[in-house]
Amino acid sequence: MTTLAAEERSAPLRAALPAQNSIVWPVAALVVVFALQLHLVFTRSINWDEFHYLALVHELARGELAHPLQSFHARLFAWLPLLELPCVDQVVRGRLVMWLCEIASCAAITVIARRFVTLDRALCCALAYASVIYVMQHGFAFRYDPLAAALCMVSLAILARSRLSLAALAAFAVLMGVAFLVTIKIVLLLPAFAGVTWLRWSDAGFGRATLLRLAAAPVLAALVAGLLYLWHIADIVEPASDSATLNRSSSAMFGFLLTGKLGYLAQAVLAGIPFFLTLALAIRAIARGERFSTAERVVLAGLAAPILWVLFYENTYPYFYTFMLAPVAVALAAGIGPIADRYGSAKFAVFCAAIASVTWAGDGPSRLDTQRDLQATISDMFAEPVNYFDFPDFLPDHRKANFFMTNWGMENYIQRSEPEFRDTMLETEVPLLLTIEEAANPTLFAVMHDLPQSRLFHPADIAALRETYRHVWGPAYLAGTVLEPGETRVWTVFVPGTYTVEGSLEIEGQSYRDGALVTLGRGSVVLIGDDIARSGLLWGDHIQIPAASAPARPYWTGF
Repeated sequence: MTTLAAEERSAPLRAALPAQNSIVWPVAALVVVFALQLHLVFTRSINWDEFHYLALVHELARGELAHPLQSFHARLFAWLPLLELPCVDQVVRGRLVMWLCEIASCAAITVIARRFVTLDRALCCALAYASVIYVMQHGFAFRYDPLAAALCMVSLAILARSRLSLAALAAFAVLMGVAFLVTIKIVLLLPAFAGVTWLRWSDAGFGRATLLRLAAAPVLAALVAGLLYLWHIADIVEPASDSATLNRSSSAMFGFLLTGKLGYLAQAVLAGIPFFLTLALAIRAIARGERFSTAERVVLAGLAAPILWVLFYENTYPYFYTFMLAPVAVALAAGIGPIADRYGSAKFAVFCAAIASVTWAGDGPSRLDTQRDLQATISDMFAEPVNYFDFPDFLPDHRKANFFMTNWGMENYIQRSEPEFRDTMLETEVPLLLTIEEAANPTLFAVMHDLPQSRLFHPADIAALRETYRHVWGPAYLAGTVLEPGETRVWTVFVPGTYTVEGSLEIEGQSYRDGALVTLGRGSVVLIGDDIARSGLLWGDHIQIPAASAPARPYWTGF
């Protein structure tokens, strides 16, 4: 009796709610997910890749961009340096664009999936994608993946759903031409494009006219890419230098059963249950031939195929999932049916929104203010931009003088077995060194703190870096040296220029008082310190070292 009464009381509420398979549920859940992500756009700590991505934009603005491959985004975001905002906030503005790119990817997923299922279920495919932990965290990241995903997915939607008119083919060609210049890894989605092409030809009864239009699409895209490339390299420094980089990256891109990255997949599965459960049902349906024609099974298999890159592609880090899972989300259309039939789109949408909310709530502390303070304080030490060594391009508006020190960058450095830092110092004035990287990735930090990981560096580089730079504040080291009372030293000058004398100091037999300026060229100089107090040299004309203590580490969160 009590149960019956409770059901009678709840009946008006259920009647007021949208139907279980109404599109209101997945649309509302998508709004929640995108809103949570928008909050992360303004709060999530900036990753090292995002600093590097912005640095390429600034290199183009200064006319110093030297590599045409993987740098076309610098054209698309050339407006960022014009905003005259701190670099951290420039990245945030770039993130807003990437957030819109993710929304475009979700719209394209829905459009393509609608070819196989009803609109509410197609929206659920997009929602499942957006709620996966790594898409939640990196779907708006200022890097290649969200932009490439949007360009490719909108292109796939045109290929799958348009009339293949001249305007549609032109739009496809422009989008894919830009996508190829943004990143060459769009080739990883070739199975998805091949599957959609086969489906369109099959739907047209394998007619010749459709085949010609489908064949024209990649040809036009290649033509657009070629024209854009020629335009891009017109004012690029030494554009031919990227051929060696392309060869090295291609050889290091693939392997077999890259188990080191399977931990990321496990976390994605655990924190993306709606997506991967639906994917498992989709794979079973495709294999069994349930509900779909042969041609549809071919395209769904092609769309699902990129998930296999977790086994063969080297860089399947969390940010890659934004790109890799986008076409796979369309393939969820093959598995969403049994779930929606049994539970309705409403429960699936609520589950996805709940998963996304947990990811948002557990994302960790924001260090954007710390990153802003570090950039501002270090930049204020210099009257104009300087050359510097660091791991992640932390000062995009200055000039990084060494390679991007990712795992791949360090592996190439080790294989070359050359003292690249010392050689750079012999050719270029590099007064600043930053140890921004966190303890989990000790590179220059390891060198300057004599940690075991410093053995990865060439011995000549270790010696030159430790001799040249002295710690001044937080992660900042400036060219210079400190002498103990009465110490005599033969100091090798790797950074020529003006130095400020600290204390009483004798240089090559000439005495200098505290605050004096001396100009030194490269080479060895004999320094004799004061008999009573410490003395030294610091690069620059009375560089003002910050009085306030530096923020505590770490300076960013991990993936």
